[in-house]
Amino acid sequence: MKAIIASFILSIMLYATASAQQDNKKVRIARIEIYPAFLDEYKAALAEHAKAAMREEPGVLALQAVYDKAHPTQITVFEVYASEDAYQAHLKTPHFLKYKSGTFKMVKSLELVDVMPIAIEIKPELIQNKEARN
Repeated sequence: MKAIIASFILSIMLYATASAQQDNKKVRIARIEIYPAFLDEYKAALAEHAKAAMREEPGVLALQAVYDKAHPTQITVFEVYASEDAYQAHLKTPHFLKYKSGTFKMVKSLELVDVMPIAIEIKPELIQNKEARN
């Protein structure tokens, strides 16, 4: 869990430090509900996809997924792309297409919400800890 939080914080920091270019970024929240029978399989597929996107796509700045503790089938994904073009390119990657086709039957509902950050604050020592591990 600490690694997820540190990764989330680092990606948010990368987003915040590029404030001069924020107007070009695409920031989105995906609200996903999964059929209970597929929950573990879906979480594994999403984790695999997120790792591949971060490793292979420079235009994917953040891809963080969490689930509601009280309602584990409700998943929220926070996504930040360098631009709309980076997002469109992401949709065509082999790892995204594998994720999308492989999880299609698992998804009960999907809502995509484009958002704009208001305030993103982070303690600098949390970033330093993440960088030291890499």
